[in-house]
Amino acid sequence: MKRSFFLALSFGCSPVKSRPATDWTKQYCESKIEMVFPDGAWAEYDGCKDLTMDAHYEFDPDDPPEVLDYKLQFNGIDDPDVECWLVLTASGTCGAGYYGIGASASATVQFATYDCPHVPDPYESTYDAVTGTIYLENVSAGEKAGDFTDQPLLTEITGRLDASTEEGIEIVVNWDLGVFIESGDAEEADCAKIE
Repeated sequence: MKRSFFLALSFGCSPVKSRPATDWTKQYCESKIEMVFPDGAWAEYDGCKDLTMDAHYEFDPDDPPEVLDYKLQFNGIDDPDVECWLVLTASGTCGAGYYGIGASASATVQFATYDCPHVPDPYESTYDAVTGTIYLENVSAGEKAGDFTDQPLLTEITGRLDASTEEGIEIVVNWDLGVFIESGDAEEADCAKIE
């Protein structure tokens, strides 16, 4: 049903409460992506040149928001036409701890090396990790309880992943970041923690 803002004012009602301004300066990102190739060559880059993050939560009137899943895309160069990126997609998140990477695990890792600095020509391609582990040191969306549907939540994740591809490329990613995300309330899934 449409609500008339003018009508509400004409009867002297209190103005609609505005949402507090988001302090975007609280966002931060530190990361390091390291790759070791089968011939011993290696390369690394800062994945925070351009970061994309998404997440879903469970909201509860008595508990702080719980991060249920997340997706991180680290880009080594701030240019959409350049392919130097890594995408981590994880589900079944249930707090700090260890999670698996791979087709039968709760997380997947894909990365492209075409334009990454110092990558040898034979390894310029797109890859999928087939095995590996994520260690989440911290995953949080604040300490306040309530329903935060469509409100910016500072979502903070600190972690490390160690993974390998079928081609024998080893990849290590360390990150510490906090990003404001707006999302709806989702249903909690099975916890995918492996230890």
